[in-house]
Amino acid sequence: MQVPFEWLKSFCDPGVEVEDIAQRLTMGGLEVEGIQHEATEDQPVVPVLDVYITPNRGDCLSILGAAREVSALYDVPLQMPKYAASCKGGVVDSAAMVSVEDPLLCPRYAARVIRGVKVGPSPLWMQRRLIACGQRPINCVVDVTNYVMLELGQPLHAFDLKKLAGEQIVVRLARDGESLTTLDGNARVLPAGTLVIADAIRPVAVAGVMGGENSEVTELTEDILLEAAHFQPLSVRRTARNLGMRSEASYRFERFVDPELVLTALDRACQLLEDMGLPPALDGHIDVRAAEPKERSVAIRVSRTSALLGLSVSLPDVVECLRRLGITTQVTDGNDKLVALIPSYRPDLMLEEDLVEEVGRIYGYEKIPETLPHSVAINGGDNANGEARTLVRRTLAACGLQEVVCHSLTGPRAWDTPSEAVDTVLVRNVLSAEVSRLRRSLVPGLLETARKNLAFGRAHMGLFEIGAVWHLQDGEPVEKSSVACLLVGSLTPSSWRRTSENSDFYTIRAVAGRLLQAFGKLSLQIEPLSHDLAMSLTRFHPGRSGHIVVNGVEIGIIGELHPAMAEQLGFRERVYFFELDGDFLVSNSATIGQFVALPRFPSVNRDIAPRIPEALSYSTVERAVLHAGCDLLAGVRLTDLYTGEHIAKGFKSLTLSLSLRSPEHTLSDVEIENAVEQVRQSLRSSCSATFAGDPV
Repeated sequence: MQVPFEWLKSFCDPGVEVEDIAQRLTMGGLEVEGIQHEATEDQPVVPVLDVYITPNRGDCLSILGAAREVSALYDVPLQMPKYAASCKGGVVDSAAMVSVEDPLLCPRYAARVIRGVKVGPSPLWMQRRLIACGQRPINCVVDVTNYVMLELGQPLHAFDLKKLAGEQIVVRLARDGESLTTLDGNARVLPAGTLVIADAIRPVAVAGVMGGENSEVTELTEDILLEAAHFQPLSVRRTARNLGMRSEASYRFERFVDPELVLTALDRACQLLEDMGLPPALDGHIDVRAAEPKERSVAIRVSRTSALLGLSVSLPDVVECLRRLGITTQVTDGNDKLVALIPSYRPDLMLEEDLVEEVGRIYGYEKIPETLPHSVAINGGDNANGEARTLVRRTLAACGLQEVVCHSLTGPRAWDTPSEAVDTVLVRNVLSAEVSRLRRSLVPGLLETARKNLAFGRAHMGLFEIGAVWHLQDGEPVEKSSVACLLVGSLTPSSWRRTSENSDFYTIRAVAGRLLQAFGKLSLQIEPLSHDLAMSLTRFHPGRSGHIVVNGVEIGIIGELHPAMAEQLGFRERVYFFELDGDFLVSNSATIGQFVALPRFPSVNRDIAPRIPEALSYSTVERAVLHAGCDLLAGVRLTDLYTGEHIAKGFKSLTLSLSLRSPEHTLSDVEIENAVEQVRQSLRSSCSATFAGDPV
């Protein structure tokens, strides 16, 4: 925006050179990109500031807006132009009529009427200011509307009152087939839904963008209606884009114009026209307003301000900085919390952080001391979440797996059951159904990645991903961390000496166990899926899937993909996967890296062969062994399973290899036998196990 220096000084004169103001404005957030020095016949040098205005600061798109910033930065008073204000109502009510059919898109519309005007050129001083701002002088009426827009930021428009059918203004949406030739000479078909200014018969202007030729002020005009309105910014932006036209008015309306400027701008324009010798406006305003303005307030804490700015500011400092910006404050909580009353021209101030930024601008960013970055850890390194992710990557990569990153947005998939689909987090304003929701699981993304690789001839894959998943809890979206792994085919390639074997359930179980072992020696247990759950989840193999349980807490699921789904996706080999709660791993990352000394004494292995009911799962047996209370037990491993001859129907025989060790001495035969018997007793009581030699 072009800001003539002498025009700026008529509002606020800090008594410094133009270069100093340019520097202060730039440091205060309004970047001055350059200073132009234009010469005229009667004024050799006219400095003009070329100021870049960010989209959120529509209040600065005027000389008044720039002057407010200078006033706040230099703490000097602001001088508003003087004019004779006119009250609402009066004679003007009988001269014209205004109705607004869409108050949502036009919350306020005001007008004043001047009769008996004689259109001629504007004064030279006004023309010079308009030219300095990049405007072309036209005539006194149009020049005044442009001048007030540049001065106060409120766009105005002048209609030839006699050209308005019924001397009436109707703010409405364009009807099908309506068109308008705008002031730039282009005939435009108005799309349905375009907000227009119309008279009793036809459109006479595109609201907030440009007027029409059919109501243009010319040298023959005698009566004019001056319009000042407030339009919804999104409506103006959409209209300007659809019609492919931009104007100084639309540029401001798109970025929000203060609705409280409407009457001020009208009175200022009437005063300027009267100063040029034109007749005074009819008494009163026509002011159609949807609702009275509501006071807005935002709370700000002094402690939070100091923390965000990186320097210590006091309560008086915050109050003073906001006062200079025209923001009044009230203390509500001791000496820390303030409630700031937001002016109508600052719609961008919505959060506490917005006010903190304003305090920093006025206090001076250059006063923030230079300090070293604050360290989040005394000894450096990553946080717990980062360390856990790193350990997952290293562990699974060491197992021969490759990390992939899949998109968190997904579409409807057969993976989710109907009950899970209800708890899915949906995305608003989606581009397509394929990206309409946030993923509940990482496994579908791994399956899709494996399927695409399979299409390119890669039949053996080991993939894993670390990422976020989402679900609804009490109607609110909840984000959790997750770790998933997928195996297809073999993890090791074939060679001339050995043929590789495909991965199976025990392979995926070993990978999951290795990962949990890396996190504080967590012990993996697998609980079978309930029959009803297994039958309802067609994605899991009913006999080769289960819940992953650690220390009695269910943290994930593991198993084989259902053969029907694997065939549907085009996999020729069996597909195995697991998915773990990543937050659980992070909570156990404190134990990562602890040193455990090698055992000093040898272990002893003893085999036992319990006979148990055939329906009993191995996880129940393993839990009974581990919870037997035997301090010497170092581990247990299933080495054989037998059913058939010499085993009663409905029973099976397991061979369990027990590893026994003492950290203090070599075990004696008595200690070994007592430990083994302790395990046997636990199996008898928990699993109804029998052993060879037990009394019948």
